[in-house]
Amino acid sequence: MIFATSFRGIGGNGARALQCRACGSLVTHSDHLLALAGMNRHVFVNPSGIECDFQTFVSCPGAIALGDPTAEHTWFSGYVWSMAFCRYCGQHLGWYYQGMSQISRPTEFWGILVSRMVSPSS
Repeated sequence: MIFATSFRGIGGNGARALQCRACGSLVTHSDHLLALAGMNRHVFVNPSGIECDFQTFVSCPGAIALGDPTAEHTWFSGYVWSMAFCRYCGQHLGWYYQGMSQISRPTEFWGILVSRMVSPSS
């Protein structure tokens, strides 16, 4: 089975937890945000005309990448992408990016749709 048991409540060095909107499981923490081109929030339109508003992260322990990576329609030059899903419920969360060369920095990152995450109230 590709989906693991939930690990809700794991801390992130005091950072804000970001959970899957569908099942409430932990996806990542705010201290894993990654700035690309000076921003950690990006908005692009996919080939179907759908606007994709997402944040980039260095790590998303609650996500899993599935499918063969592709460079087709990539939003980040030099990177291939695969679909990213919630490790616990299978909800589509966004994309996982990998550098196409050894000199790509960062070598990998996650693009998680803002609409697919929630942050629990304090």
